[in-house]
Amino acid sequence: MRFDDRLLTVLNQPAEDRHDAAVRWRQLVDLVARAGANSASPVLADALAAIRDEAPRVEEPVRAATARAVAALPLPLELLEFFASDSLSVSAPVLAAATLDSRQWHALSAVGDDETRAFIATLHPEIRPEPHVESAFRQAEVPAREAVLAGVDEAAAASPSLHDVIERIERRRRLRSGPPAVSSEDAALGGGSPALFRWECGPGGEIAWVEGAPRGPLIGRSIARQQENDGDRVDAEIVRAFAMRAPFRDAQLRVGGAGPVAGEWKISGVPAFEPSDGRFAGYRGVALRDTPAPAAAPPRAAVPDVLSDPDSVRELVHEIKTPLNAIMGFAEIIEGQYLGPADRGYRERAAEIGRQARLLLTATDDLDFAAKVHSAIGSARERVDLGALINRAGAELRDMAGRRGVEATVVRARAEIAAAVEPELADRLLFRLFGALADLAERGERLQVLAEQASDGPRISISRPAALRGVGDSALFEGTGVEGAFSLRLARGLARIAGGDLVSGQDSFALLFPRG
Repeated sequence: MRFDDRLLTVLNQPAEDRHDAAVRWRQLVDLVARAGANSASPVLADALAAIRDEAPRVEEPVRAATARAVAALPLPLELLEFFASDSLSVSAPVLAAATLDSRQWHALSAVGDDETRAFIATLHPEIRPEPHVESAFRQAEVPAREAVLAGVDEAAAASPSLHDVIERIERRRRLRSGPPAVSSEDAALGGGSPALFRWECGPGGEIAWVEGAPRGPLIGRSIARQQENDGDRVDAEIVRAFAMRAPFRDAQLRVGGAGPVAGEWKISGVPAFEPSDGRFAGYRGVALRDTPAPAAAPPRAAVPDVLSDPDSVRELVHEIKTPLNAIMGFAEIIEGQYLGPADRGYRERAAEIGRQARLLLTATDDLDFAAKVHSAIGSARERVDLGALINRAGAELRDMAGRRGVEATVVRARAEIAAAVEPELADRLLFRLFGALADLAERGERLQVLAEQASDGPRISISRPAALRGVGDSALFEGTGVEGAFSLRLARGLARIAGGDLVSGQDSFALLFPRG
C-alpha cells in the first residue's frame, strides 16, 4: 500500500468519541513522522491539518506520549511546528531531539509561546532570536554584574541563572516596599553588620562573588576544604557536599576577626552546571546570621511570607518551569532511548531524575496556584460543601486508586458539611493528598475517604497507608528521608493557604478547614 493510501485509510476512519479520536490522532502523527520522501504529498497536508484540528480532543498526556514516541525520527518541519505550538510539557522531547538549521529554529520559535522560546534558547544559545521575535518576548532587563565564575562562556552568561531570577524579584520587592528600615540589632552592631548575603563560588570552591556583605573577608574563602584556624571554620558537611556535588542546607560557617561579617553563619548552597556541556561550574547560595528564632510563633493558618508579593512568586514560577521541562525532556529521551541505546544504569538514573523533576513541577504549580488564590484574598471567602465534593469526586478517586493497584472506598455524605474555602482549592487539596497516599499504598490496600463535621471543624479524612504506620510528624513534615514526605508537605502548605491544616493521626490523615 502506498504512503498516501495509508494516510487516506486513517483519515477516513470514524472518530465519534474521544477514544477513537485519540487513536486516529496518534496514528496520523506516527505516519506523518515517517513521511520521509513523501513530505510534499498533498494528502500529508490534509493529515497535518487533521492533526492540528483534532489535537484539542486529545488529552495532554496522550499528546505527550505520542511526541516521545516519534522524537527520535527526522520529523517534517510542519509537524515540528505543530508540536512547538503545543505546551512545552508535550513538545520538550521533540524539540530536544531535533536537528535543524538557524532558519528552522527561528520558525519554531515564532509559533511557540514564551516557555517554548526560552526552551529553544536554552538548548541552542548560539542561535540568536530574530529582531521581531526577540522584541516580542524579551524579559525584564537584568542588571549587569561582575563576571566571576571561571569557565562561563558568553552563551551561558546570556541565559539568566536562578540567582539572576531571584535577584530581579528581590529588586522588585525592594522597589515596592521602599527603603529598608534599620533594625535595632543592626543599629547595635554599628548599622553595617549584614544579616544575609548571597554568594557564588567557582569549580575550585573559592568564593568569587558576594552580594549583601563586604567582599574582602569572604572573597577567596574556600568551601571545598575544612578549615579550623584563627577563628575561621568551614563545617565538614559543606566539604562532603562539595565533593559529592550535592546541595547543603543550614551548615555552619564561622568567620574570624572583628569585622561586620565576623561570627557564626548558617550557609546553604546548590551546585551549578554549565548549560552547554553539563560541566560543574561551582555553587550558588545564601548565608544567614545564626541567631535564635523569635519566641512568638506565627498562627497555624498564617499565609507564608513567600506569598507577600504574589506577582513576584508567579514570575519566579514561570522562570523555573522552563529548565524543569528541559530536564524532564532530556530524562525521557535517555530513559526511552530515543536517540540510541543507553546503559541500564543511565536509564534508571534518568527515570529517577524525571520523577524528581515532576515532583518539583508539581510544587511550582501549587505555588503558582497558591499565589493566585492569595492575590484574590480580600473578597468574601467562598464556601464549599465537602460532602458534595467527595460524592462528586468518588468515581475519579476510585479510578486513580485502580491505576495504582489500590482500592478506594468513598463514604457518601448524607448532609451538608460546609467549609469556608475556595472550591477549586478544596478540590486540588483532596486530589493532591489522595494521590500522594495512593502512591505510597501497597497493591491491594484499601484507602477510605470520608468527609465529616468534627468537633474541631469540617474535615476530609483519608486512611493512613501501611507504609507510613509508626512514622512521626517530624519525619513526615520536616525530614527528607521518608518517601512521599515531600508531597505531604506540599499538601500541608496548600491547606494552610486555605486557612486550615493537614494533620496526621494513628490511622488517617485529615484536611481541616475553617467552618463555613
